[in-house]
Order: sequence, then structure tokens, then C-alpha cells
Amino acid sequence: MSQASDYQPAWLLHSRPYRETSALAWLLTLEDGRINAVVRGVRTKKSRYRPLLQPFTPLLVRLSGKQDLKTLVGLEATSAPHWLNGEALVCGLYANELLSRLLLTGQACPVLFRDYSLLLQLLSNADQREPALRRFELSLLDHLGYPLIFTDNLGQPLLEEGLYRWLPEQGFSAIKGVTEPTSMTYTGASLLAIADDDWQLKLTRQTAKALTRQLLAPLLGTKPLLSRQLFIQMKKPSLK
Repeated sequence: MSQASDYQPAWLLHSRPYRETSALAWLLTLEDGRINAVVRGVRTKKSRYRPLLQPFTPLLVRLSGKQDLKTLVGLEATSAPHWLNGEALVCGLYANELLSRLLLTGQACPVLFRDYSLLLQLLSNADQREPALRRFELSLLDHLGYPLIFTDNLGQPLLEEGLYRWLPEQGFSAIKGVTEPTSMTYTGASLLAIADDDWQLKLTRQTAKALTRQLLAPLLGTKPLLSRQLFIQMKKPSLK
């Protein structure tokens, strides 16, 4: 755990009002992982922290306290925020929601912090957005103890021409006698492309999305993701 006198890089994941003038902030920090903190007086007009405490702004924070709920006693922005809009904004909110719901507090996750920071840099690039989001999801799963291992459940290498399903606690299981992919089945070629970080083919991107959704579902439980509902609403055709 960092000392109270130390500043460390951080991102704001979410905040909500607390008491009359303060806020509760969910932070992703470099050294301490996800942290919950009280930001006193931030909702007053005179607060110098108010314009800084925004999602997607690279921050330096100083935290105090030995309990699970810290107090934010120092806050600086290190550069301009990532200005996200449209689909890029919803993807950023989705990443924040995953981190807020799935990370335990006080567990360092420097690799995940790096991958989240890289995701925010790439979200505004339409060509890079989907691969960056899938890499982030895989990094999160790895941190949570569910790494994606690209061998079958017998320890054999995946075959490009093979067809596989994912079985919880077992991994990829080869499907015999079936040649065409269906829902919740994945081609070996697409899985190997994910392993090679090769996102050129649409099928690879579709496979990665379906696979990460399958792996994240039991961790998220039945409560729907607000960001996913927002994305669905955004994609609905206008009635005007």
C-alpha cells in the first residue's frame, strides 16, 4: 500500500454524491489497484478538485487512511482528458463498469492499469477500438484468475481447422463430427488469430467478443450492465 504522502497515477472509474458537499470515488490506481475514497467538498463551486475529478482524465492522487474507505487528500491532472464520444464513450463506460464491479479493492494490478490506460488512448480510433477492448477484457480476465490458455482441455495445441467450445474450469474442448461453427462454438483459426493478436478478419473479432462475453458472464452475475443497455439504445434507429 502506498504511503499517505505519495502521489500515484490513477483514473476515476465512477463517483456519486456523498453527504452534502462530498463525493465517493471509485479509483483505479497504479500501486493499490481499485480504491474507494471520499473526496471532501468536491461538490462545492469553489472546489479546485471539481473540474479534475472526471472519468478518462489521467490523474495523480494522494490517499490517506488505513480503512477500506480512504480519503483523497491530493489530486492533480497530468494531462488533458481523453475526449470520448459516441461509441468510444460507451466503450469507455463499459470498461469502467467492468472494473468497478469485478475488481476487489486494495489489490495491485499494474499490468491491468497499463492496459486500461492504453485502451483509453485507442478508443477514439475506430480501427483500433474493438481489438483494444478485447485485449483489455482478456487482461482483466487474466488478473481475475481466468487466463485464456490457447490449448485444448487435454493440453494439445489448438488446430486451425478444428472447432471448439469453452467449458468452465476445463478450457477449450474439441467438437467432433461438426464442421460449421454455431453459437458458443469457435473455430481454431479464429482462436489462434486472437492468440497472435491478429484482428484483421471480422470472424476473429466476432469470436473474441462472444468468447469474452461468455467468460465474463458468470463473474458479472444477473445484474445487467448499464453501459451495454446504453449501447443498445444508441444503436436503435431514430423514430424521427
